[in-house]
Amino acid sequence: MSTIVFANSPFTLEERYGTLAGAGNTLPSMGLLYLSSVARKNGYKTGVVEASSLGLNYEDALKQILSFSPDYVGITATTVSIFHAAKLADKIKDKNKNIKVIIGGPHLTAVPKETMKMFPSFDYAVIGEGEETIVELLKYLDNGGNTDDVKGIAYRYHQGSVGINERRKLIDDLDTIPFPAWDILTDFPRGYHPVAIRCRKYPAAHLLTSRGCPHKCIFCDTSVFTKKYRAFSSEYILEMIKVLYNKYGIREILFEDDVFVIFKKRLIEICEGLLRENLKISWSCLGRANAVKPDILKLMKKAGCWQIGFGIESGDQKVLDFAHKRITLEQMEEAVRWTKEAGMETKGFFILGFPLETEESIMNTLNFSKRIMLDDISVNLMTPFPGSEIYNMADKYGKFNKDWSKMNMLQSVFIPNGLSEDRLNYYSKKMLKEFYLRPRIIKNYAFRMVENPRNAGNFLKGLSAFFKTVAQR
Repeated sequence: MSTIVFANSPFTLEERYGTLAGAGNTLPSMGLLYLSSVARKNGYKTGVVEASSLGLNYEDALKQILSFSPDYVGITATTVSIFHAAKLADKIKDKNKNIKVIIGGPHLTAVPKETMKMFPSFDYAVIGEGEETIVELLKYLDNGGNTDDVKGIAYRYHQGSVGINERRKLIDDLDTIPFPAWDILTDFPRGYHPVAIRCRKYPAAHLLTSRGCPHKCIFCDTSVFTKKYRAFSSEYILEMIKVLYNKYGIREILFEDDVFVIFKKRLIEICEGLLRENLKISWSCLGRANAVKPDILKLMKKAGCWQIGFGIESGDQKVLDFAHKRITLEQMEEAVRWTKEAGMETKGFFILGFPLETEESIMNTLNFSKRIMLDDISVNLMTPFPGSEIYNMADKYGKFNKDWSKMNMLQSVFIPNGLSEDRLNYYSKKMLKEFYLRPRIIKNYAFRMVENPRNAGNFLKGLSAFFKTVAQR
């Protein structure tokens, strides 16, 4: 049977997080682990090379990949990392041109033809959800079949043109997918760390318990999993958590779903299951402001949840309405207040530089972030990613630099009319500084360091990154 290695490309913390690299996340890719698990279940020899999370350079990443003597290498990439993926593919081809390189991920799915034409070292591409597609593609390649018959792929003709097949139907029952192949990783979980401010216990792992998002925010790319919401069952999630807890010693879970709290029946089942199993874990999740109520928040707290992050985006209602957020500022404030009353910490995710943004609307956002009871914030710059609604209309509202390599949400690739790059960077720094350099926030961080001295070193790294950011950003 053939061998496939799944990898992400060397992509340093500095490239991913800029001056906030000291507070960066190095958790493994759930997508790669699921793909490896599925390929292994179907009889393929597999390996995973986490070049990005482990900080490998190209030479070390290439050495690890080639050590498996692979027939195929599957590389995942976001928009900002697609050039790194292409460079890794080039190096693989330089060593062994017979290895077939398969590219996948959100960027490729959003713009498959442009990506395949730009990077000739990619032989095949998996578009959208990959588990069923990768297995069928490998079987066709092994048996010399016609890849024209494989749904959900793009491929290169001999003359250089790109063919794109019909999209594959989404997986109806996600519970049929085997658990991620954590066992295939070297030094899991000790070698992988989340952002310090998102963790209370160690070791930690993150989970994606659903796919798809039914909401219509213009800045999100939903091209991989679409707007159709599907979820792993509560039974699947609880069993997976037990494996992480008992086999790997995990004591902290970060639920990364954008819509984790939306479907209350499943959420209640997960919380009640955690209490029933008496698993001594702490966990955090992302929430939507109009989907939480006091009763469910109290249950989440009882089941171990200590922090909820809300996608607030802006403190100006006109900007929110333009972005199709479909939530009011009053709902945001209410959700944060209820979360605090339930005994949990809160985080707000903000984006500066929307179309129609003005200095006044940015100041509204800054003041809103300080007025409501948030404990942490994240401030990013509007980035119109390929696959998002705003990608195709940003030019109407400002200056848009479509350089994929700069789309890390930290660089000003989009400047709305009436603003400048300097002013956006100024307000980004100002917002971080004015939010965090307040007695309540400083006291909270000091308490957390005293409460968890084992995490003090990671907090200090984050603190250093913060001061470097507000000084230079």
